[in-house]
Amino acid sequence: MFMISTDTIVALSSSPAVAARAIVRLSGNEAMTIAGAFVALPALANQFQRRSIRVGRWEVPGSVCYFQSPRSYTGEDLVEFHLPGNRLISERLIKECIERGARLAEPGEFTARAYFNGKMDLTQAEGVAASIGAMNQHQLNAARQLLAGELAHRMNPLVEQIAETLALLEAGIDFVDEDISFISQEDLSQRLSNADRLLQELVNNSARFGPLGAEPTIVLVGRPNAGKSTLLNCLAKHERAIVSPIAGTTRDALSADVVLAHGVVKLIDIAGLEETDRANDIEQQMQSHARRIVQSADVIVSVIEAKDGQPAIDTGRQPDICVRSKIDLGGKTRAGELAVSALTNNGIEPLRQSLDRHVFGTTSTDQTLTLNSRHLQALTNGRAALARAIADAHSGHECVALLLREALDELSQITGAVSPDDVLGKIFGKFCIGK
Repeated sequence: MFMISTDTIVALSSSPAVAARAIVRLSGNEAMTIAGAFVALPALANQFQRRSIRVGRWEVPGSVCYFQSPRSYTGEDLVEFHLPGNRLISERLIKECIERGARLAEPGEFTARAYFNGKMDLTQAEGVAASIGAMNQHQLNAARQLLAGELAHRMNPLVEQIAETLALLEAGIDFVDEDISFISQEDLSQRLSNADRLLQELVNNSARFGPLGAEPTIVLVGRPNAGKSTLLNCLAKHERAIVSPIAGTTRDALSADVVLAHGVVKLIDIAGLEETDRANDIEQQMQSHARRIVQSADVIVSVIEAKDGQPAIDTGRQPDICVRSKIDLGGKTRAGELAVSALTNNGIEPLRQSLDRHVFGTTSTDQTLTLNSRHLQALTNGRAALARAIADAHSGHECVALLLREALDELSQITGAVSPDDVLGKIFGKFCIGK
C-alpha cells in the first residue's frame, strides 16, 4: 500500500518497447537537484528545451523540462528527460539517479502521488490506467470520461445531498432535548426518495460496466451437452472447442476472443454444471473450478437445450442472458429467452447484439458514462443502505442517520473521499512502473 512520501522517485515513463524516444521521470523534493547532475535545467519551468544530457561517459542529445510544485502531474517538483530510444541509455540514467538518492518508483506511484496531493480524484486516477490499457474506442472514450472527472461531476451533487440530509438529522439528534426541528418527516422522506431516484438514474443511464484495461469476460453456463461448445465455436468463427454428442466433452474452461460491434470480449466455455453430487474427486474439482469462473465473470449466459424442460442450473448468480440452443431440433422458448442454432446460425446475430449491449452499453454515444465493477459495487451497496433508510424513515432519526452514514461511506469510495487502504492498493497496484 502507498504511503504519503516525499522520497524522490524515478522510472521509465514511456513504453519499454523499441521507440524513437524514451522518457525518464523524476519526482520529489530532490528531483531538480538530482537532475542538475546530468543537465543544465531550463531557466523557465514548463518549457522543454533541447540539451545534451550527461549519462555516464556519454553526452546524448535530448530535451528536458521541469515542473515546480504544485504545478506538476504529481503535485511535487518533477523533471522529465526525453532521450534517444536506446534502452541502455535510459537504464543507465535511472541507475545514476538512484545512486544520487532517488529510488525506483513502484507501479502507479506517480499517479498515486497525484491523488494524495489533490491533483486528481480516484476515478481520474483509474482513468489514467484505463487510458493506457484501452483496447478499443469504447474503452478509450470511457477512460477519457473518467480522466476528465465526469463520474465525480455526476456523483458530487448526490453525495452532497445525502451529506446535507445527514447533517440535518444529526443536528436534530444533538438538540433532541430542545423543542427544535431541523428537518420534517415529509422533507426527510422526499430527500431520501430523491437521492434513491438519482442513484437509479445514474446506473440506468450508464453502461453496465467498464471493461477498462482488460477484455470483459462472458461465460457460457449450462448442463452437459447443452450446446455450449458449438456456440463458442460459432461466435468465435473458428473451431476452438471439441464438439461431441457425448456429454461431458469439455473438462476444463476454454476461451476465445469474440469480436462484437463495439469491442473484443473473452468468451469462456466451462464444463457442464450438474446439481447432483459426484463421488469422483476429479469431477468435483472440475465443477468447483467452473463455478468459481462463473462468480468472477462479467456477463453470464445461461445455455439450455430447447427441448430441455428443466429449469436453468443454479449458479448462485442470476444469468444476464438466457439462450435456448439447438432450436433447429425443435423445442420451445420462453419470454425473454433467445432461440439460437449454432449449426444454422439462426438467432446468432441477435445474440451478438445482446452480448454487445450487456458489455458495452445500450448506446454508442461518447457521452454515455461507463462504470467499472468497483463503481457499480459501491453504488449497489450505497443504494442498499439508502433503501434501508427509506424503509426505516419512521423508526427514529438515529437509525436513519446511521444508514445514511453507511450509504455516504460507500458512495464516497468512488471518488476516494472515503477510501479504505485496500481499495487504493488494488487500484494503483495495477499500474505499470513510471505511471
